[in-house]
Amino acid sequence: MGFIGLGIQARGLLANFLGQETNVLAICDVDTTRRNDAVKRVDDYYASHSEKGKPGVCKGYSDFREVLARPDIDAVCVATPDHWHAIITIAAMKAGKDVYCEKPLTYNIQEALAVMATAKRTHRILQTGAMQRSSFEFLSAAELVRNGCIGKITRVDCNFGGPSRPHVDPKEDIPMEPGLDWNMWCGGAPLVKYNDKLSPRGVHNFFPMVWRMDDLFGAGYCGDWGAHHLDIAQWGLGMDDSGPVKVIRSVPSEADKANAELGGRAQSGVVLEFADGVKLTHNPFSTFGTVFYGTDGVVSVNRGKFEMTHGNELVSRFTKKEDGGSLEGAVVKARKAFLTESTYKTKLYKTKGGHPADFLSSVRSRQRACSNEDVGGRAAILCHLCNMSYVHDAGFDWDPKHNRFAHNTGDPKWLCRAYRGGWTI
Repeated sequence: MGFIGLGIQARGLLANFLGQETNVLAICDVDTTRRNDAVKRVDDYYASHSEKGKPGVCKGYSDFREVLARPDIDAVCVATPDHWHAIITIAAMKAGKDVYCEKPLTYNIQEALAVMATAKRTHRILQTGAMQRSSFEFLSAAELVRNGCIGKITRVDCNFGGPSRPHVDPKEDIPMEPGLDWNMWCGGAPLVKYNDKLSPRGVHNFFPMVWRMDDLFGAGYCGDWGAHHLDIAQWGLGMDDSGPVKVIRSVPSEADKANAELGGRAQSGVVLEFADGVKLTHNPFSTFGTVFYGTDGVVSVNRGKFEMTHGNELVSRFTKKEDGGSLEGAVVKARKAFLTESTYKTKLYKTKGGHPADFLSSVRSRQRACSNEDVGGRAAILCHLCNMSYVHDAGFDWDPKHNRFAHNTGDPKWLCRAYRGGWTI
């Protein structure tokens, strides 16, 4: 394996993959300090786990194309900022590599379509880092919904933060420490003035990720937590191969309009409407990330949290230890009560050993991964539909079969970007 992008998320992924049946041979980052630190982490791991590999074999690179050119690299893990995801993922698949790419899978909708098409054309394995699909509470929530345990779904709430924000350069010049290729960091996005908040130097634990909230590099929380909770909504609705037919605008409040830092944009309230009439509403962060409302009950889920009601009765609930019991106990109770032999007809993809392990299993078997290119691509499209509505203060009709605007609404320019410096997808 090779690793491209070695920030906070990638450090965790690196540790996970090192513990699997892999041999990490390459590290790539445009920040020399991060790159060297990651190489040392690999060397130190192999020094204490000689049965897994040899210290000194892993090499560092500042240009991902050098990693992709190595014939001894079978797969890469991409954990860069979002604006690089599609460019690197597509190049990797064309180079014959399988790809584990962090979510959201792409920066825009055009990129999502290109990634999905390239994966099919090259027959490469792709796993999107939407790890919630590998967690028991989310699998169970989706299965309860898909098997009709709360009746016909009427609406869904997805609860996460607001959209991206306009790019603003620092007022003063910020001195750049040596060892960072800022031009490469910006890549196909505009070459903006250096900002140490966009790319904090070296090995750090700096949150929030400012680049993610910047129009030029990310899709705000719509692309961050939206990529998780909208993905689970898609799973529960059985819409992994489709999407909404209408995006209903949220009207900015007076406070929203007055907030220049946020671009005067509404921060929640966009509605995605599906062909069967189900409406998915984006709300602010809450106890539960995804809530399914059915004619017979409600299923609510988040990381480490689960609740099911049926009629007027609470079936089970766990959000914190004060609730009593355990998460697993609450989930199992609901499953035993409603996923019976007569009702449990739809069994969803269940990973073994977690999300990275599922990717490696697919690499070996050549069977599609849990969060494959269609799952990750469609979830990314939902993220961008939400974000576009906020950024452009617009509602529009959508054709989920061809992934384009319908009925002369929207602007096709919103779906893509012009790339700088010769970069392309």
